[in-house]
Amino acid sequence: MQERHFIFDIDGTLINTERAIIKGLQELLLEEKGIQYAPEQLYFCLGIPGSQALAQLGIEDGIPEKLKKWDAFYNSHANDVSIYPDIPEILEHLRDKGIILGTITSKNQEEYDHDMIPLGLEKYFTISVTSSDTPEHKPSPGPMLYYLKKAGISPEQAVYIGDSIYDMQCAGSAGVKRALALWGCKNPEAIAADVRLAEPWDILKLV
Repeated sequence: MQERHFIFDIDGTLINTERAIIKGLQELLLEEKGIQYAPEQLYFCLGIPGSQALAQLGIEDGIPEKLKKWDAFYNSHANDVSIYPDIPEILEHLRDKGIILGTITSKNQEEYDHDMIPLGLEKYFTISVTSSDTPEHKPSPGPMLYYLKKAGISPEQAVYIGDSIYDMQCAGSAGVKRALALWGCKNPEAIAADVRLAEPWDILKLV
């Protein structure tokens, strides 16, 4: 019997970081550009690496320093970060059924460790791919192709569960089944997916 891999995005899928990310970015942009952005103007940043988000906002110089500032602002809103309901129990169910669990995220390794370890989620995942691992990032298929090669599996053995168009494009371009997590999704009507999951427990229907 072939291994099956359920691969997860993190932000907006496993943990709710939206408020902390957006608040931190608003504070950074107010300091750097003197502009107060509305949250909806920044939602496009959710799901792509921070350096790419800043570039799209017209910030191209001193990116490492500005990312550190954004991280500091983000960390000041740590109380706004939480695990989505029942996620640990669902991950336990999947492991009990012999499913191999992995993640592909636009977080770098430091950001991954900062969020996942304190929440106790990293222990569930056999393979984790961060933006530190690949030169290309979502929506490119690069991170997914890297995962498949590292796991030694074919696209047919995997499903990718994520909340953004970037997630679905990354998976689809690599030939992996796309499952859209509606609980963290901003504009589902504009996103193509193979399966739509209304709530976290719906993940078990994919088994």
